[in-house]
Amino acid sequence: MNIQKGFTMVELIVAIAITGVIVVFLGTAIYQILNVTGYGNDRLSATHDLENAAYWFNLDGQGATAASGGSGLALTLSDNSTVTYSLTGTELRRTASSAYMVLARNVVSISFSISNRVITMSLTSSPSGRYAVSENGTYQVNLRPAVTGS
Repeated sequence: MNIQKGFTMVELIVAIAITGVIVVFLGTAIYQILNVTGYGNDRLSATHDLENAAYWFNLDGQGATAASGGSGLALTLSDNSTVTYSLTGTELRRTASSAYMVLARNVVSISFSISNRVITMSLTSSPSGRYAVSENGTYQVNLRPAVTGS
């Protein structure tokens, strides 16, 4: 009697089915990891832009004695120096002593308003990625009281 060793057709089909299920789960997991990471990076970038702009806005605004707003902001500090905020392309720039610093790179809109010595900045950051991530922030700061001469 000649005994042949090997797999039956049923065993092969079951092995292929199990392998297919494992590959589908691994592929889905890898796809999700890549997508969640990319989305998280874009969201983190937008949030970082808002936080950095808010930090400098609060720092300069609390030291300012006068301000004028609109699409840009000009602050007069207590030592009579001037700090300006302007949007150039998608960069929010802070200019002081004719040197500028980029505060945020993904800004799509910004506005400044002044009412009763309170400055309000509304800012929208949207990184250019494959995800439509957009973060909005509205920040307020009170101007320093004007010093009166004695």
